[in-house]
Amino acid sequence: MWDLFKSFSLANRIGFVGAMLGFAVGMGAVFVVDWRAGAIVTIASLALLMFCLWFFFGPEVRRRNLLKRGVTAWATILEVKETGITVQGNYPMPRIRFRVEPDDGEPYEVAAKCLISRFDVPTYQPGARVQVVIDPKNRRKVALA
Repeated sequence: MWDLFKSFSLANRIGFVGAMLGFAVGMGAVFVVDWRAGAIVTIASLALLMFCLWFFFGPEVRRRNLLKRGVTAWATILEVKETGITVQGNYPMPRIRFRVEPDDGEPYEVAAKCLISRFDVPTYQPGARVQVVIDPKNRRKVALA
């Protein structure tokens, strides 16, 4: 998570830290008014905060970890399906089905959602060969290299 935070722009870092400070001040104010209500609201808010962080940042943290500890291999794109997800208007997230050809085993098929630049869409078409990173513990987890 720390690596992801370090990759934020300065404005995003300031906004994130400001949001966390605002959260802390708000929880402190509720505690001052009534400590029982403050405890309940704080626990519920922290649970919601953790869920939101996991939901929005979890996939990127897992992808970065996979890129660090994974093994590279070549794969052939078999199918590309649109998911309807686009990030910042320029990065579609299609579901791509690969035929992965690892150096140390039999080829196998796997599907993964991959964030790509809209300018690179012609590159990721059926039949194209791309490099992927495979999780050595679970070969079903794949990310574009």
